[in-house]
Amino acid sequence: MAKADFVRVMFNDIAHKYDLLNDILSVGTHRLWKRKFIKFALRQNPKTALDCATGTGDIAFKLKASCPGQVVGIDFSPGMIDHALERAKANPLPVEFKVADIQKLPFSDKAFDVTTISFGIRNVENLELGLRELGRVSNGVFVLEFGQPKNRFFKSLYFGLLRLYVPIFGLISKRKDAYEYLIASSEAFPSAETFVEIMRRNMTFKTFGHVPVFGGIAYIYYAHN
Repeated sequence: MAKADFVRVMFNDIAHKYDLLNDILSVGTHRLWKRKFIKFALRQNPKTALDCATGTGDIAFKLKASCPGQVVGIDFSPGMIDHALERAKANPLPVEFKVADIQKLPFSDKAFDVTTISFGIRNVENLELGLRELGRVSNGVFVLEFGQPKNRFFKSLYFGLLRLYVPIFGLISKRKDAYEYLIASSEAFPSAETFVEIMRRNMTFKTFGHVPVFGGIAYIYYAHN
């Protein structure tokens, strides 16, 4: 099975428990990371925003609270979008959700002030194509993604603890392979300066940078003029 097909099926299967599993995995800290991430994106004072790999829509709703114009959330998992649409029914903030692939975004050039993607870029089959698309449709790109702590002891401890969690996630989600994939993809994904260089190669912005989160368990990346 191709990576894209595996990831789509995986997220469809765990969509109904995705938020709960994230809370367990990060002991709730992912909410703090996302709050910091959103503050970075809002420094550009965007009026419009596109949130990619939106999942159940939490980032998109928070962006809409500060963006007066159009906010769209896309995900290539129909199951995730179904849950985002359910949440939208009870949320007074008007956010549009649709199924779409980051590698071929159905929007015109510079249609949005910013694009955001949290914990999703490592799942894109063609990373460089995905980054080019994020940059094409907006004036600034902000990425939150798992990485590897630079401290070797902390890195070994962190990934060791994650592996102890896998059986628990398997029982809750019925998809043990989903969290085995999460660990493997996080360990292998380029992070820090390496990822910034990949962004530079595929975007035409002037300013690039990264900020470690929680010792490098995750990183916030930014690219804008």
